[in-house]
Amino acid sequence: MKNTLNIFAILLVGTFVFLSAINYMADNIEDYETVPLPPKKARTITSHNPVIKVDATSRNAWTLVDFSSGETYTIEDLEHEKDKLKLYPWDIGFQRTKIITNGGLTNPHGSVGVKNLGSIDIDTVNVVPKTGYLQDEKSFGKVLNKAIASWYLYRTRTHNIESQKNVYTVRMADGGYMKMRILNYYCGREESECRSFMCTREEAACYFIEYVLSQDNGKFVSAPILSQTKTPVPKTAN
Repeated sequence: MKNTLNIFAILLVGTFVFLSAINYMADNIEDYETVPLPPKKARTITSHNPVIKVDATSRNAWTLVDFSSGETYTIEDLEHEKDKLKLYPWDIGFQRTKIITNGGLTNPHGSVGVKNLGSIDIDTVNVVPKTGYLQDEKSFGKVLNKAIASWYLYRTRTHNIESQKNVYTVRMADGGYMKMRILNYYCGREESECRSFMCTREEAACYFIEYVLSQDNGKFVSAPILSQTKTPVPKTAN
């Protein structure tokens, strides 16, 4: 009998404490609502080589990137602003998952071409390939560059985009060359985070691109790998 009374007393006290806490929270709910949530920590994709971040989030406009200077230009309507394409010293254009280059059918006045070297270590590419560069052409009703058009994998389970991490060499608008690799497609997440759940469209279309410009002697000099040195924050191309 005594044990039963003790258990009952404990339950009664516990119930009183629980109800008191609920009442306190209900009376002070405005205080809880006004407390700001901690900001989401944005991930920065880095490499020991230079990295540029390209904002390609628009579904209408194209972001044209001049990799030699890091400058960008915007074309609001590609079909109706064709004349502007030959005014800017751009190399590659981005719009969501679509990529165009400054040459071929997109701009006959441009000389940019792309060569796909496949999934290799970018630092092993030391010499500029002289041949094998493709320019934009029409394929199945779309204007694209076949060397780089299939740069990503589409995950049907989570509907996310994931770069194949292929290495490309690019014959640039200024006559020079570069090697590049698309590291990531999401603005605040690493692609690997989107393998287990669906990342939103609002988080997509921020390219992180690793690139190295060629030297005058036609060779690439990658930055040394320093394991204990912080990598600089990448440039941002809007």
